[in-house]
Amino acid sequence: MRRMAIADRFDHVSIATRKMASMVPLVRDVLGARFLMGAEETARHFRWAQFQLPGGGIIELMEPTDDDGFVARFLKRRGEGVHHLTFRVKDLRRRLEELETAGWQPVDVSLDDPTWREAFIHPKDAHGVLIQLAESELSYPEEVSFFQQLDLALLEP
Repeated sequence: MRRMAIADRFDHVSIATRKMASMVPLVRDVLGARFLMGAEETARHFRWAQFQLPGGGIIELMEPTDDDGFVARFLKRRGEGVHHLTFRVKDLRRRLEELETAGWQPVDVSLDDPTWREAFIHPKDAHGVLIQLAESELSYPEEVSFFQQLDLALLEP
């Protein structure tokens, strides 16, 4: 197989949990992370919050908002734990073409929203790990500002 570098940088690890508030004391008080951004994805049936660790790195917490979405299905099948790893890319469309040319079949490709385009490498092709490739047309500060949508009261235990 041809060697290629699709990812530009590691972005975050995402953890699925039944209730984000139950993990906030660990992430904030023990690990020393500060709330960065979050939002509720109504159409996709989940909410998320990201926390910046003191030395860099981001932990994302996700919780279902009902029983219909992918986070709820994940929790039913696997329980709480790591859901995916996210890597940022430039020009996701071109990167997907390169992946396909090399024999990889990205899944759940979503390219319509310029604030967040994404595609995944399925866990069966990645040794049990769901890998998300993502890009945004927003600069990182604009992205953080854009996703300052989550009511922080939801994160209180």
